[in-house]
Amino acid sequence: MKELTKGNPTKLLLLFSLPILLGNILQQFYNLGDTIIVGRTLGISELAAVGSTTAIVSLLFSMINGFCIGFSILTANAFGAKDENRIKETIAKSIVLMFLITITMTVLGLIFIRPLLTVLHTPADIMEDSIAYIQVIFLGLIVTAAYNLISNMLRALGDSVFPLIALAISSTLNLGLDLFCIKRLGLGIRGASIATVIAQLISVIVCLVYVIRKIPYMHIRPEHFKWNGKTVTDLLTSGAGMALMYSIVDIGSIILQSGINSLGTEIIAAHTAARKVFSFSILPISTLAASLVTFTSQNTGAGKPERVRAGIKSATILGFVWSLVAFFLLYFGGAALVRMITDSDTFVIGTAVKYLRINVPFYAFLCILCFFRSTLQGLGQKIIPVIASIIELSGKAIIVFVLVPRMGYLAVCICEPILWILSGILVSVPMYRFLKITHSPDSAQMCQ
Repeated sequence: MKELTKGNPTKLLLLFSLPILLGNILQQFYNLGDTIIVGRTLGISELAAVGSTTAIVSLLFSMINGFCIGFSILTANAFGAKDENRIKETIAKSIVLMFLITITMTVLGLIFIRPLLTVLHTPADIMEDSIAYIQVIFLGLIVTAAYNLISNMLRALGDSVFPLIALAISSTLNLGLDLFCIKRLGLGIRGASIATVIAQLISVIVCLVYVIRKIPYMHIRPEHFKWNGKTVTDLLTSGAGMALMYSIVDIGSIILQSGINSLGTEIIAAHTAARKVFSFSILPISTLAASLVTFTSQNTGAGKPERVRAGIKSATILGFVWSLVAFFLLYFGGAALVRMITDSDTFVIGTAVKYLRINVPFYAFLCILCFFRSTLQGLGQKIIPVIASIIELSGKAIIVFVLVPRMGYLAVCICEPILWILSGILVSVPMYRFLKITHSPDSAQMCQ
């Protein structure tokens, strides 16, 4: 287990973030593998079917991950305070809460998936394929939740390496399972989602074996499951706050997806390919943001706010450097990256590149939003991050209903940069106050 309360913040964030980054890349390969194999093996209609469900799947995964991250904040705080019993209590109760939450999401999803896809203007010619794909995702949510909970708890205890190892094993298998289920078994688009769920299950099994053998902090006993109103309330508050923040953003994405779906199958396919490239390009930013939650929580629990200040400074510099690198990669190499995902016609590729070139100049603003929001969550400040997410939701709704009918796909392209700027300004206000309070001439010395 690694403590983030001692040592150089920049070095610690890099060393802690690197395994998470590699793990996130592998996680993206789950989805990318599905997309490439579906797009090249089954065709553009099936690719569009996967794309039409992307926002819903993202919402499901974000809600689950949000709850898990929120729960892990309390675990990291307890670890920073060196309170072993509280660590085990938070983990035990997180398991129970996550199980109940996931079962509820699965049942509701299976009941309402067709009406939801209809509301999102999913074209009739891809409706059945879309349902076939996402039904399996819903049935496998318990597996997704199990992996996310275990990996986030390991990261809360300072172990960001083993979740990467588990993902490396399962992601390799996922590619083979994709081809086997789709081509050999002839399961079509449903085979892609089945392969992903099986691969995630392997991750869970590998992680459980590791925890049982190597992580005594996570060896919980029956007494740790006993009701404790304060602990449960704290977990639900923290978990729901993170889940709400994440889900509000993705609800906005679902609304945005409805506008995209109304533009036709070719636009859906183009946006699907563009978002896959976009998702990879922002991984360093989202990884640093996730690392800041653990870094901030541990140092807050240890009573070291000056290290939090140093951490946010280091992350921001690193994020700005990556934003510059990403600009050159996507602006000049975006077309080649899109062609790796789909060999569709010039219109589809050109539309995808248009999205990337409009978004990438604004990555610095995305850094500010993500880093400041994560730090505030780690500090226990939940209101402002949620308000920032509500702004994103409202903005996407306005753009879909007002601008998309008038401007078409261009409105989709400019949507997120505008919202990154507005939400970034909001989270900057409390962040500035915190940075001002913790500033002192001795800060650099205290962070050694």
